[in-house]
Amino acid sequence: MATIKDVAKEAGVSVATVSRVINKSPKASQSSIDSVSAAMKKLGYRPNAAARALVSQSTNTIGVVVSDVSDPFFGTLIKSVDQVAREAGKHILIGNGYHNADDERHALELLINSRCEAIILHAKGLSDEELINYAKEVKAGDH
Repeated sequence: MATIKDVAKEAGVSVATVSRVINKSPKASQSSIDSVSAAMKKLGYRPNAAARALVSQSTNTIGVVVSDVSDPFFGTLIKSVDQVAREAGKHILIGNGYHNADDERHALELLINSRCEAIILHAKGLSDEELINYAKEVKAGDH
């Protein structure tokens, strides 16, 4: 997989210039945009979402945990959340709890570790106390 350094070398520009193009900086010239875009396409380069999240302190993601995505109620819920998220320029990550506390916990942990900006949770297996502890943990970590 190509790196930002590979793109810079292919385009004949600095890594900083590639970064400016990727981040749509007004400081990037049209010739830089053209050469970097061509290099990215040629190399099949895709910006690293995790690295971008570190820099911007934003993942632009909303997590959703439901009991069963095949249930029509939850399908409708997820579709509605996705519509609102898209309007706000966000994406969603979905976890399936399968009506089981361990699966709900695992899905919730994955979304927390993915640094979702918000999490919508429908939990049947987790206790109120455990949910409150998760909320306190996330608030303390400023997720």
